[in-house]
Amino acid sequence: MPDVRNWKIIGRGDERICYQHPDDRERCIKLSRREKAKQTRRELRYFRYLRQRRVPFTLIPEFFGVVDNEDLIGIEQQLVLDDQGNLPPNVAEYLTKPLTPQQINHFWAGLCALKAYLLAYNVVPCDLVMSNLLVIERPDATTVILIDGLGSSEFIPLPDYVPWLGRRKIRRKWARFMEKTVKPRFMSTQERQLP
Repeated sequence: MPDVRNWKIIGRGDERICYQHPDDRERCIKLSRREKAKQTRRELRYFRYLRQRRVPFTLIPEFFGVVDNEDLIGIEQQLVLDDQGNLPPNVAEYLTKPLTPQQINHFWAGLCALKAYLLAYNVVPCDLVMSNLLVIERPDATTVILIDGLGSSEFIPLPDYVPWLGRRKIRRKWARFMEKTVKPRFMSTQERQLP
């Protein structure tokens, strides 16, 4: 496993630290301590399964492999960057900006495209939260990418393997995410921007 101690830290969660690869800016490694790697093990299993099913990694980061040693285990994957090579904002950060009507339309279209992708390929999220969704804005379209929290968290993850169960779970999580998280945040930030 590469020595990541001097690599740039680009994210930190309860279980993992995410490092940017120094030799390839478009790759990162998410590392967990072995004794606290439940999420990492779930995602490794799930990424391998998605690769086996030939799911296109278009709205989720591409998976390159596992990294491990005696103490640590991690995932090497694509680091999602915008067209200028910067880390894009997550949905919470994006919704704090003043948005034009065109930006709002593009954002909603990007969310709809992500939902359609999840349903079409039965890509089941376990943590559908604003910090796990990045927003890449372009003049003609906005792309929303799910970067973390993939795979069912059930002991026997049937939604991952049974498409109708997976789609049901995706729809339920998506509805809850939109109603309890995105719509209230969107409405409150956009109302503050009105003259």
